[in-house]
Amino acid sequence: MELLRRLFEERGLKVDWEAYRRLTAVLREELEWARELRRKEADWSYIESRPEPLRTALKLLVEVGDLKLASRLCSIPLDELNEERVKAKIPLVVVGLKDSGAFATNAER
Repeated sequence: MELLRRLFEERGLKVDWEAYRRLTAVLREELEWARELRRKEADWSYIESRPEPLRTALKLLVEVGDLKLASRLCSIPLDELNEERVKAKIPLVVVGLKDSGAFATNAER
């Protein structure tokens, strides 16, 4: 956290660190909720029936929720992995922070 604090200060940014802590806590909760949803909805028997490296890519997708990352790390074309995602019933979950407010501002403003 101290490194982050110094980087912001060096760039002339003022940060509301309490708001930052609140936002990161909310984001962690939202990401965990999305992971649990993907775990719950996924068709695990289908996932386990797939050959490697597809099986690993689908499991990674369930855990991180990043289709592009799973595709790249497992060297599977994005469109193929997405088709498998649909068959495996892994939902795409969008996580956002509405009404979060800014926690960093330019010091010159």
